[in-house]
Amino acid sequence: MTETSSAHQVPEKSTPFSDVQLICCAASRQFCDRETVFGGVGISFLAVAIAKIVHTPEIVLMTEAGYVGFAGISSMDSPADNHGGKGAVLHQGLFEMFRDMQAGLVSAACLGFAQIDKFGNCNVTYVAPDIRMNGSGGGGDIASSAGRVVYVSKFSPRIFKDKLDYITNPGFLDGSPDAREKANLVGGGPCCLVTDKGIFRFDDKTHEMVLSEIYPWQTDKDLDEIRAAVPWDLTIASQPKIIEPPSAVEMDALILMDPAKRYQEADALKRPVGKIFLEGKNDIASYREVTKIFNNSMLKAVDKLL
Repeated sequence: MTETSSAHQVPEKSTPFSDVQLICCAASRQFCDRETVFGGVGISFLAVAIAKIVHTPEIVLMTEAGYVGFAGISSMDSPADNHGGKGAVLHQGLFEMFRDMQAGLVSAACLGFAQIDKFGNCNVTYVAPDIRMNGSGGGGDIASSAGRVVYVSKFSPRIFKDKLDYITNPGFLDGSPDAREKANLVGGGPCCLVTDKGIFRFDDKTHEMVLSEIYPWQTDKDLDEIRAAVPWDLTIASQPKIIEPPSAVEMDALILMDPAKRYQEADALKRPVGKIFLEGKNDIASYREVTKIFNNSMLKAVDKLL
């Protein structure tokens, strides 16, 4: 590791932040104010929601179902979640949404995936030999047409592939300089992959993935483990930038958008609803208690966003 990055290291590798918290907060910083941003479902939506609350209040949020310019008062269970209608400038249809995207009106998008290769091509369709996923769900169109795509994922050796089982979302295809242009893809392609082990960007010339930013507690050993997890000869920047840990304001926004801790807490029984279940509550009073958790959070979000 370079002297620049070593100087920022903390003595211990441990971090008080979860992988989801690191990913969402780091990804929320990848957008610019007044951009039109397409938010996926799950942690990809949490990232753009944090961006709107903390960093870029003037971004125009969009979803696949047709919500445009909405507030994002809560995490969304699907692209058609009714929460997306709160404060929306308009609610058009799916056809109109992708028409606008192909016309170049969507600046950026934030998406998840199952597999990715070194050129940013992604798979969410099929994992050999017999795992069938939901498929594109619009991801192929978004990756083809959005100005740029921010991908988010927990780091795992399973997500990196020399050859994808299926290309759902086109990245830079074979990596050649004009591959996207030859394929008539109007969007700019992937700009980065944000993980809990760092941010990977794509070289301007080769279009290959490069580990360009790391967290302050990462050591040389951590970088060696990242290299070992990737099936190609991964390039690591000679002087990787240091990612600022999640701020208190970002964490407040994340909690606000995910009051049930559906994405922040992997153990369902440790979530607020799970704790109520463990107490043996299963009556109308317990349902009211759960509803109160969501309502209080949404009221705070409405107060911030509208």
